[in-house]
This record gives sequence, C-alpha cells and structure tokens, in this order.
Amino acid sequence: MKKRQAISDYIESLLKAEILNRFPLCGKFEVTEKPFTNHHINNDSSISEYYNLIRICNLCHDDITEHKADSKRTRKVKQVKKDLFRNLIGSASYEVLLLAYQHDITSTLPCLASTLLKLNLVSVKQENPFKVGLAYHPTITDYAISSRGKKLVTDLSLK
Repeated sequence: MKKRQAISDYIESLLKAEILNRFPLCGKFEVTEKPFTNHHINNDSSISEYYNLIRICNLCHDDITEHKADSKRTRKVKQVKKDLFRNLIGSASYEVLLLAYQHDITSTLPCLASTLLKLNLVSVKQENPFKVGLAYHPTITDYAISSRGKKLVTDLSLK
C-alpha cells in the first residue's frame, strides 16, 4: 500500500479558496466545529496534488468513498473540480491557460494572466509596453505555459 502524502499548506489554501466555505455538491457550509475534509478524487492518497483533491463535507466524503466504484459519481466529482478551478482563476484566465497549452505561448492582457502567474501556470515570455510620457504601461504580453501549467491541464483533463 502506498504511503499517504501530506497536503502542503499552499494546496490546502487553494482548496479552501476554490470552495469559499461551501461544498457545491450538497450545498453545506464549512463551519469551524465541523471542518470539511479533503477527498482524493482518484482514491489514491499517495497523490496529494491540487488536481486530485477536493474539499468536501464528511457526509459526502463517506458516501463517495462507500460508492467509489460508481463511475458516474466519480465523473461528477471530477466535473465539479474542473468547475471549481475555472471559478477560482476566472473564465477569461481559464481560456488563456487553454490557449497557452494548445500553442505553448499566447498573448493577452496582463490582468487576465495575473492569477495564472501567481499560480506559476504561465510565465512572461515577452512584455510589450508602450510609453506615455516617462512611464511605461503594460499592454498585450506574451505568456508561455509552464511545466506546472501543462501538468495541471493534463491532470484535470481540461483540453
């Protein structure tokens, strides 16, 4: 049996941020006296990566674990995870990530790539600022997808 991998504080913070204290399957709110648990989507606790974890209430966790052979439930949980990720980064940033994945590089406004940069899913390839007076202003910038970005798109099956 594989050893359970610890969940990093960074991944834990992403999991909490994506649900905003409310589990989308049952609608329950997370409260301090009954905190949610992290469920390994593929049922392999040795893989504690963002794409394989979803924060859920204990009742849903028990139900999903009990019926882990039910592929319909698993597909639903995976779709919820994809939706949570899209909501976390925003629809426009999601599209930027997919374009970067398809072409290895894409151009967009810096504001649409800021979350992707913070998550290290893309990197700046070339800035294209324009000058007004003495100040430079960022305009369309070229972004290359990172290995972390490629892995996330593949692991979440976003393509």
